[in-house]
Amino acid sequence: MSRYAFDAFVVDGARRQLLRDGMPVALSPRALDALLLLLERAGEQVDKGELMQALWPHRVVEENNLNQAISSLRRALGETPGQPRYILTVPGRGYRFVGPRPVSEAEPPRPLRAVAVLPLRCLGQADDALSIGMADTLITRLGSLGALNVRPLAAVRRFLGQEVEPLHAGRVLAVDAVLEGTVQALSGGLRANLRLHETAGGAPPWTAAVDAPAGDVFALQDAVAGKVASALALRLDYEQKLRLVRRHTGDLDAWRAHALARHALEQRSPTGLQQAVEHFNEALARDPDYALAWVGLSDAYTIQGVFGARPPTEVGPPARAAALRALQLDAGLAEAHVVLGHARIQYERDWQGAEQAYRRALELDPLCVIAHHRYAILLMTSGRTEASFEQIRRARELDPVSPPIAVTEGFLQHWAGEDARAQATLLAVLERDPHFWMAHAWLAQVQSACGEPAMALASARQAHALMGCPPASGLLAWALAQASESAAAREQLARLEDPQAGYVPAYDIAQVHAALGDADALFEWLARAVAERSRHLDTLGVSPVMAPYRSDPRMAALLEAIGLGEQACR
Repeated sequence: MSRYAFDAFVVDGARRQLLRDGMPVALSPRALDALLLLLERAGEQVDKGELMQALWPHRVVEENNLNQAISSLRRALGETPGQPRYILTVPGRGYRFVGPRPVSEAEPPRPLRAVAVLPLRCLGQADDALSIGMADTLITRLGSLGALNVRPLAAVRRFLGQEVEPLHAGRVLAVDAVLEGTVQALSGGLRANLRLHETAGGAPPWTAAVDAPAGDVFALQDAVAGKVASALALRLDYEQKLRLVRRHTGDLDAWRAHALARHALEQRSPTGLQQAVEHFNEALARDPDYALAWVGLSDAYTIQGVFGARPPTEVGPPARAAALRALQLDAGLAEAHVVLGHARIQYERDWQGAEQAYRRALELDPLCVIAHHRYAILLMTSGRTEASFEQIRRARELDPVSPPIAVTEGFLQHWAGEDARAQATLLAVLERDPHFWMAHAWLAQVQSACGEPAMALASARQAHALMGCPPASGLLAWALAQASESAAAREQLARLEDPQAGYVPAYDIAQVHAALGDADALFEWLARAVAERSRHLDTLGVSPVMAPYRSDPRMAALLEAIGLGEQACR
C-alpha cells in the first residue's frame, strides 16, 4: 500500500484513511478506493469501466453507483459543484485527478522504539483516577513486554486534564509515537476513542474505538491494550500476551485508589507523599494482595525519609516490610526489587544487599528507568564513578526529559568534581522547568563549590521558597554560612535545633555546622544522624561539603560504622 499527500490532504492506503490537516475525514470504502486509483494514475484518464471493476469486482452495478461514489469523494475533498479542483470528469469516458501532483511513497513498517501514553481525557465529568489509572495501566503493561521504551507516568502526568497537541507532546517527551484519546460513559457501556500519532510527522494517526460493558474498566483496559499492541505492530509470544492483559487487582476501588496514589507520589512534595501513603493503604485495605500497591507504599515511605519529611525510624521499617510483601506476592516484579534496594540503602545501610536488589531488577527488566537511576547513586557513593555515569546515562536515554534524572546527573557530576558540567546540567533543567525546587537546591551546592556564594544563597532561597519545609531551611542556613553571613546562619540553625520546630534530619543540621567550621558540633550531629539513620549518610564519602573534615579520624570511624569504610572516601 502507498500513501499520498497533496495540499492539506493525506491518503493512507494501509490504514484506509483520508485526513485533512491531520484530522480524519469521513469517506466510504468505495470512495476511498476510487481516490486511491485516481491518485495512482494522477494526471491520466481512468475509464468508468475500470473504476467500476475495481470498486465492485465480480459484480454488475449501474453507472449511478459510481457517480454517487465520486460525488461523495468530491464532497469530502471540499470541491464546489461545477468547479473541479481535484477530480475532473471526462464526459462519457471517466475521471482524472487534476490536483497538485501527489507525493507518493511506499509505507514500509517504521520501527517505534519509544512511546508515550498520555492520560486519557474523560468526556463529561472529570475523573483523575480513571485518566491517570488508564494511562498508568497501559504504561505498565506495554513496558512489561520488553519490546518498547515506554515513558513512565512521571513523564506524562503533566498532561493530565489538558487538550494537548499530540505531536508537540511527542517532541517534548522525545518519543517516536504518542497515544492519546478519550474515555466516556455511554448508555449501557464505556468507550475509549484512541489515536496513535507518529511524531516524525507526515503519517496519519491510527485511530480506534474500543467498547466495554458499563462500569467494566478492566475489560476496557484489556481491549485497549490489545488494540494498541496491534497498532504498534508488536509480535508477542505467549508470555508477552499474558503480561499484556495481566490484572494486578480485581477490585475496581483498589485500582482507583492506587491510581490516585501514583498521581500523588509523583508530585514529590511532603503533602503529596502523605496523600500517596493514605491512598496506597486504602487500596491495600480493599485488596491486601495488590503487589503494585505494596511497591508504591514502600516507595512513598522511603521517599518521605529521603526528603526529610518524616524520621527514618518511622518510615524505614514499614518501607522494608512493604517491599518484602510485594516480593512475596510477585518475585518477578522489577519495581519491587528496586524499592527493596532503596529501603536497604536509606534505612538498613545494607549497600551490598541494595546492589543485589538493583541488579536483580535490571535482570528482570533492562528498561527499568528507576533501577538505573537509583543504582547510579549507589555506585557513585561507593566510589565507582565511571559505572555510576554509565547507569545515569542509560536512565537518561530511557527518559531523556525527566527533571529528577537530569538533576541526579548534575549532582553526580558535582560529587565527581566536575562542577562546570554540573552547573550546566542543572541550569539546563531550570531553563525547562524554572520551578523545580530540587534543581535550585543542588545548584546552590554547585555554585558554592565554584566560588559563587552569593549566587548559591540566591538559589537556596529559591529552593526554600518553592519547598517551604524544615529540610529546605537547613539548606538555607548552610548557604548563609557559606556566604559568610554567620549570624543569620546561626539564627536559622537555632530554629532548626529547637525540638518544637518539627523533624529536621540530623545530617542537615550537621551540614550547617560544617559550613560554620564547628568541627565538634559537626561530629556530634553526625553521630546523631547515624543513630537516627538520617538521610544523606551514604554521601559522607563523596559530598564536597564534608571534604574539609575527611582527614579527621572521627570521619573515618563514622564511615566504618555505616559500612562504607575507605571505598567511598576521597
